Amino acid sequence: MLAHATEEMDLGRQIRPRVLIVDDDPAARRVLAEFVRTVSEDCVIVEAEDGDVALELIRTERPDLALVDLMLPDSGVSGVLVCQELCRDSGTEVIIVTGMTSRAVLDTCLDMGARGYLRKPFTVAELRSQLEACLLPRTPVGCP
Repeated sequence: MLAHATEEMDLGRQIRPRVLIVDDDPAARRVLAEFVRTVSEDCVIVEAEDGDVALELIRTERPDLALVDLMLPDSGVSGVLVCQELCRDSGTEVIIVTGMTSRAVLDTCLDMGARGYLRKPFTVAELRSQLEACLLPRTPVGCP
């Protein structure tokens, strides 16, 4: 279960995972948001079109999961820096969703703590698998 969702459960509040979608393409953000809601209907989704907005939302929203495109417009904050900030002490699960083909850059993000990546275009099954691993509660081994 996600770190922040666990904190909410500990406080007796309803679990509402927060998902940050970082992509400069509004259509891509819309598709990702719609698909996230098919896996977790009650999640709170926030969107960022560039790295600057993403950094602000990381501070204010404390997302449980982030879907991050590495190829963001030149705002001074790259997708790699967003990934680095998310992986540093935030407890946020990070999935890279990008058209970038540089294996070295993807490996850098994975080394920083990103959970995984999807290369655009990706299949629905690939996205569903990644989202379910992050958003659905896990049943402990040996429990019905």
